[in-house]
Formats: sequence, structure tokens, C-alpha cells
Amino acid sequence: MDTRPIDSFQTDSSGRRVLPSFSLAERDRRYAQVRKLMTERNLDCLLAPAADVGEPQANSRYLCQIGGVQGGAWVVFPASGEVTAIVSSEREMRMWVANLMWPKDIRWGNFSQLVPDRIKELGLARSRIGVTGMADQYRYPEGVILYETWRRIAAALPEAAFIAASEVLEFSRAAKGQEEIAVIQRITDANEAAIARMMEVARPGVEEAAVWVEMAKVLISHTADYPARLSLGSNGRPANASNTMALPIRMEDGGILSQEIDARLQGYRAQCNYSILTGTKNADQYRTAMNVAIEVFLSLVDWVKPGKTIGGLLDEFVRLADVRGGNGTGVLIHTNGLGSDRPRVGPAPSVKDRDMIIQSGFTFTIKPHVEMRSTGADAQVGEPITVTESGARRLGHRELVPFVTG
Repeated sequence: MDTRPIDSFQTDSSGRRVLPSFSLAERDRRYAQVRKLMTERNLDCLLAPAADVGEPQANSRYLCQIGGVQGGAWVVFPASGEVTAIVSSEREMRMWVANLMWPKDIRWGNFSQLVPDRIKELGLARSRIGVTGMADQYRYPEGVILYETWRRIAAALPEAAFIAASEVLEFSRAAKGQEEIAVIQRITDANEAAIARMMEVARPGVEEAAVWVEMAKVLISHTADYPARLSLGSNGRPANASNTMALPIRMEDGGILSQEIDARLQGYRAQCNYSILTGTKNADQYRTAMNVAIEVFLSLVDWVKPGKTIGGLLDEFVRLADVRGGNGTGVLIHTNGLGSDRPRVGPAPSVKDRDMIIQSGFTFTIKPHVEMRSTGADAQVGEPITVTESGARRLGHRELVPFVTG
């Protein structure tokens, strides 16, 4: 595995190094898709609110690229015409204008004043306006918009019809463009470098926190941004046990260490997983479970093709684990992208998006978690795949084999 850091920045036409920015062609691709879905819903304009750092910013950032710990933007997105991004300070505006190819119309000031002002400029004060993040956003069923901000916007536009429209952006983001896939590839490369470092330092007696810090250093050096997620679960605990925190838990001989590893680049995230055994105790049981997880993962990659369904993929996962003496559990399909991009599901009696048809451009992590019925040993392996017209391909390059540290 190549663990050398990659350059997180771009060089513009003048030779100046700047933050990475998607091209105008990628902007046009995604804008066309969003506007197609707006037309189907008879929407004249779309609003995407500024939100807290990370996944809540996904809809807004997809339309304007602006986001991160320094803050997000409100986006006014008409069915035709110039798209406007509104940030809260002049300092933010200057930074983004200096680094992004688009959008061109970036303003700063009070959201509740500038959003209705821009809608009136566009002549859309009496139109049908879709609002993302108003309700039913993943993990935010009550939305992500501050009450007072929304009260003032609605009061300033009394003749507008506001319609909850989070699904417009959720479905637009599902199929990734080639530039987006390239970003997810670079995130995968960073994740794999962190896995390589984990394999070097994880040993019985070492604390999870020490491993976490070393992996975080690798992720940051590859992306110049904080990881979206870095959660460890040693001694057989679930991969999400540490909730993205470094914990002072000593790893035991014979304990399985699992993880959820998500570097972040240009706001995007993608997850990799690779259960390893610290020490040598119970090595045969671990190898059996890990080999089954690997076999299931590779079989699922071969199974995925455009036209099949997400529900079919879940059923195939359960079947493949079962015929190998294991139970397939947990979240199988994990989001890759700006936020909780659909699909994101695991085997369950009732699963959202079971009927979603897999399309070329879908790019998500498959991470089968298998528990062996005979021994109780469990293991997980996962990485992003991208769907092409002929099938799916891995974005990871590491050799998938059991790894015992002793």
C-alpha cells in the first residue's frame, strides 16, 4: 500500500495554489440534474440552507461548494438564471471568491434578509419554492433550519408557496460524476494509508488512543482536513464503539480491532473498514470470519450491476453470509459523498430504498459484517465501489487478506 501523502490543493491558471474546486463542466452536470427534478415537481426555485459542519451542509454544499468548519451558505437556486450563495461574513466571502471556480455570485450578510431579497430580484416572490433541509432530512426529521431565520424569510415572502424538497437534492446526489468519483478515490487512498499505519502500530497493550492519533495524522496529511469519521472498536467491540473519539482502552491479545475510517476532502467522505487481530490468540477463528467477510465482499462487488435493486443487494448479502455459516448484520451500504447520500441501508425487516434501482455512477461503500454461528467470531471488510455500465469496480487497491499483528 502506498502511504505517501498526496497533494490536497490545486494550481490555477496563474500558477497560484488554491483550494480544490470542481470544474464548470461538473457544475453544469449537477445543475442540469437538479433542474430536471425541479421541473418534475413544478418548482420555480430551490433554497438550500446553511447548516452545521459536516453532513447537514450536504445540500447547500452540493450547489455551491461552500462549507466546512468555517461555516456554510444559504443557496438560492432558480430554475433558470444565476445561482446565489450567501455567507455570513465578508471574510468568508473573500476566501471563497479567491479559491472557487463557481459560484460567481457570492454575497455576505444576514441570511433572513438576503435570501428573500434575492428571490424578489429574480421575480419569484409569488412562485413555488422548494426548500431542502426543511423536514425529513436523514437524521434530522425536523429539519436543519433555525426557527427565527425561517420565520423571517417566510414573513418577507407571504405570497410564496414553500414546499419541502430535500429529496430533490438526495436523488440528484445519488449518481456521482467522474470528478466526484475522483475525489472519493483520493479519500479511499487516504483511508488505505491509515489502515497501513494501523497495521504498523496496533499491538496488544497499546491503547486505542495511540492508534487513533497515528491514523488521524495520516488522514489529515492526505486531505488537509479533519476526518469525517475515525471510530475504533478493539477487543471485539463494534467498529463504531468509540464514536469518532480517541479512547484510552488497551487492546488485548486475541481481540479483534474493527474501524470506521472516513477521510474528508472537498466536503466529501467515504468509508473503509478492515478488521484485524491484535496478538495471536484465537487467530484461527478470526481468519475464518475474516475470510468469509472478504469472500462476501468480493461476491457482492461482482453482483452489483445497473438495473438491479438495493433490496436485491441486501438479500444477496444475507444469503452469501448464511451459506458460509455466518449471519450478515449491520449497515451493509454506507454513504459516500457530501452527506448521508442515498442509499444508506442494512438488512432489516423494513428498509428505505429497497426499491431503488442501481444506476451507473452510484458510488457507495459495501461493508459486510459477518458473525460466524459456530464460534461467535465476527469480522468486517469494506471500501467504496463505483458502478459502471458493465458492473462495479473497487476503489480500494489493498490486498484483502486476514491480518494478525502477532
